[in-house]
Amino acid sequence: PAALVFDAVTKAELISRWHPGAADFCSSDPRVGGAWRFGCTVAGKPMVRFGVYTEFDPPRRFVRTEAWEGVDAPGTIMTVDLVERDGKTTLTQHALFASREARDAIMKAGLTPQGMSSFYARLDVLLGSMA
Repeated sequence: PAALVFDAVTKAELISRWHPGAADFCSSDPRVGGAWRFGCTVAGKPMVRFGVYTEFDPPRRFVRTEAWEGVDAPGTIMTVDLVERDGKTTLTQHALFASREARDAIMKAGLTPQGMSSFYARLDVLLGSMA
């Protein structure tokens, strides 16, 4: 159900169970104005993403800012929409970058469609264990 998927992508205790980028720490205050922060270590280097929720409409949609510590690129606006039909939920994520160069810098850091697919495969496993 959409409500379960929404919780899994906004609540720290669930995010930390599936999102590899939250392996070391994860905090999330899921409400308009609430901050979030995920961190992990990759090849001995800390990788930290953070931002603020700017729109929050459970279980249908949220929008948040997103930036990476140590990455010299403007922040991103991430919009996530969830649509439930016949007991299945489709999650659609859109990232709005400040420029093509900013997008390319983040993609070089590993945020690619292939990389994101592996994240969401882990989310599917978690959701399957909770249903």
